Amino acid sequence: MVKSKVIEIGELSTFDDEPVIILFNDTAPMGLREVCIIHEFEEAPPKDFLKEGSKMIFNGNEYTIEKIGHVANETFYDLGHISLYFDYDEESEVLPGSAFLSPKVKPILKEGDSIEFIA
Repeated sequence: MVKSKVIEIGELSTFDDEPVIILFNDTAPMGLREVCIIHEFEEAPPKDFLKEGSKMIFNGNEYTIEKIGHVANETFYDLGHISLYFDYDEESEVLPGSAFLSPKVKPILKEGDSIEFIA
């Protein structure tokens, strides 16, 4: 298991009509920070850590990775970056640095919240 802590919430990252969470570590450029949730790992995740069936827990609420893009683990490891989609069409193709999660309900996060990643 890998744990992370939310350290900053971008002002445009929490709109209800956007069913996506964009995670990034503190290296996120200023132009992206407003749409991202900035988080900090307690310890770095292993490479190739996330896969279909992996779990993410946002404040005790468990989600399952249904699909994951082919570079998502690389960007997650290097930059803490992954785009998480919570409302998607089952036939949609997942973007390279993204993942589709279920249930299809976007969690609400605030500064100080924890995120757990379970392979």
